[in-house]
Formats: sequence, structure tokens, C-alpha cells
Amino acid sequence: MEILSESALTWIDPKTRIEGRIFFDQVARFHGALLGEAHAAPGSTLILCESAIIEGNIFADTLLIDGYVHGNIEAKTRVVVSRSGRVLGNIQSPSLQLDFGAYFEGECRMLPSENST
Repeated sequence: MEILSESALTWIDPKTRIEGRIFFDQVARFHGALLGEAHAAPGSTLILCESAIIEGNIFADTLLIDGYVHGNIEAKTRVVVSRSGRVLGNIQSPSLQLDFGAYFEGECRMLPSENST
């Protein structure tokens, strides 16, 4: 099991609503609502907690979804949709994990990771 170090952590509160584009670096826990796009830096991990609602596209390295996403996802490393996660949109990633109970409606395109030769 991978250990996630959260020494540099961004936290977006559940009562926060953002409209537009947001950019994350390193490890970010998102609990709020976003109407727009989410961009996460290479090598970062974006965690969408159970209260998170994103209406828009997500561009990330590693994306962990416990909340709701209505939009397309592009991840360079992997996407994990937990049992509480809901995704309505297309996913493009070299690795996709759907836990038992997860909901995914869309198409998945598995591409080779940038680290493979």
C-alpha cells in the first residue's frame, strides 16, 4: 500500500464554492464545490473528498475521487474512484481503479504512462 505524505497540504473547506479555474500543487484535499476546471501539478495528488462536487474538467497526475465529478478527467498517473465516488464523464489515464460500489458513466481511454518506455 502506498503511503501518502501530506507535509504540504492544500485544504478547501466544504462550505467553499469556487467558479473558474483552480490550480493545485503537491497534495490537495478538496471538500467544496467547483464550477469550472481543476488543474493539478505533475507529481501531485488531488483528493476529492465525499462532500466535493466538481462540475467541470479535471487535469491531474493522481486523482482520488470520493465525491462527485460531472466532467472529463485526464490523469497522467492514475485515477481511483472509491465506493462513495461518482463520475459522469470520460476518463483518460494509464491506470483506473473502480472500487466496489463506485459509479462511473462515460468512456475510459487507457493510455501508456509517461514513465513507461
